[in-house]
Amino acid sequence: MYFLGISGGVLSGNQDGAAALIHNGEIIAAAEEERLIQIKHASGLLPKNAIRFCLKQAGISIRDVASVTFPGATYKNFNEILHDYFDFTFGYSPPIVLEDHHLCHAASTYYLWTREPALILTMDYSGDGTSTFAAVGENLDIRELYRISKPNSLGVFYSILTQYLGYQKDSDEYKVMGLASYGKPTLDFSEVLHIHGEKYQLNPAHLKSAVSPGLPAPSKQEKIYVGNLSLPQPARLSGEPVTEYHMNVAASGQKSLETMVLHLVERLVKKTGIRRLCLAGGVSLNCSMNQKIRESSLVDDFFVPPHVSDAGLAIGGALLQSVKNNIAPKPLNHAYLGPEYRNEEIRQVLDDCHLNYEFLENIEARVAEDLARGMIIGWFQGRMEFGPRALGNRSILADPRDESMKDKINRLVKFREEYRPFTPSVLEEKQADYFKGVIVSPYMTITFDVIESKKRIIPAVTHVDGTARIQSVNPVTNPRYHKLISEFEKITGVPVVLNTSLNVMGQPITCEPRSALQTYFSSGLDGLALGNFYLKKNP
Repeated sequence: MYFLGISGGVLSGNQDGAAALIHNGEIIAAAEEERLIQIKHASGLLPKNAIRFCLKQAGISIRDVASVTFPGATYKNFNEILHDYFDFTFGYSPPIVLEDHHLCHAASTYYLWTREPALILTMDYSGDGTSTFAAVGENLDIRELYRISKPNSLGVFYSILTQYLGYQKDSDEYKVMGLASYGKPTLDFSEVLHIHGEKYQLNPAHLKSAVSPGLPAPSKQEKIYVGNLSLPQPARLSGEPVTEYHMNVAASGQKSLETMVLHLVERLVKKTGIRRLCLAGGVSLNCSMNQKIRESSLVDDFFVPPHVSDAGLAIGGALLQSVKNNIAPKPLNHAYLGPEYRNEEIRQVLDDCHLNYEFLENIEARVAEDLARGMIIGWFQGRMEFGPRALGNRSILADPRDESMKDKINRLVKFREEYRPFTPSVLEEKQADYFKGVIVSPYMTITFDVIESKKRIIPAVTHVDGTARIQSVNPVTNPRYHKLISEFEKITGVPVVLNTSLNVMGQPITCEPRSALQTYFSSGLDGLALGNFYLKKNP
């Protein structure tokens, strides 16, 4: 049986629309709508193009789908809206199932993990009126422990922090996390957010009515807090200089978030005796917080999948229907679930654009040589990743040994803030040589401390606080990327490359060859590898 899950919506506050197709408990295809239409977050849209991709990838029609699941149990008249949408757009509507938002988040992480029983903790801005959901997973059952309702929300708190610092909510929270490493937690947020029993409490006096229960999520342009959050200086306006004060605000807010989440985990472990934990929901994208959880003495096993944002709800919804039909989900082995393009398709695009290129059988070796020479290379290979991170198939790569490389890429290629860090993609079998207490981390969802003696070797991927958000690269799940890094190690002795997403600031990660070419020609990239084809601006 084929089960289709979708996310997104029809209101301006709905974002990160995606589609995922499950067959016999396995994810056959998954893609985010923003990648296919090249509009960041695809706000207010249902994932028409992502649905079409999933059907095409499986070689089926919409009539072969047993059900369509959407995470909106409290959405009024949405069953009818979706039925009409599918009938109008695809000529047929399978049965529509509306599931609880946070249950979909829970399913998207627990059902794809191999360890059980486990604690499940999902945290976001809100969904179906809930902002935090705690449960126990055992076998194929998810047993709810408690919910915390909007507006009492860690996601709302971090969005407020993001807006106060002059950034855009539901989009720029990761900038705040990166900025926090430059500051010190000198400011007290306890009047805004504090521990309350086994949970937490966000002070509603600081919230605007747009965050009230029962109202849809406000758009990104709407302010969601009132006053000055009891802080000593007014909020930063977008475009104004970032000062030490702003860095300290970010650090203090980050510390407050970590304190609340560690408290939740501590009480859940004490209550259940279970020391395995999996996360989902947008708050779980905070990899610095995830490091604090992993390094605490609270849990023994820890899992954060690559798709914890609302895009992952599509996977969770489809998995719930698979389980309800007594088909057990299979563990997640990789995130390469999107479209791919054969060499023949790539060649056609290059020829249509009248471009000069080389066809290389061993493109990995050539790119490794150019990386070692200091070039910045776009790397477009295989199936596109699902989730917000580029995992070596839609990536920009560079030499991590060059201390100036971070600033160079931020200034000439990504056109973004100078404090933003980059990821080290490291051979899985060599990661313990560079990172402390490391575990296999293929999805960039956790940071680790860089071993002191290695910081001077890979300075371009070592953040100011001495950590790095690593990607473990496995020869089975991504053989071409593993080979590239291995070739780079042969030349340099370093089994690590700098990795960031193949896009520029404000745009989605590229999906298909033409969007990769747009990024290449509109930025300071030196070269672009698409399949076995290689382009360079200065051969």
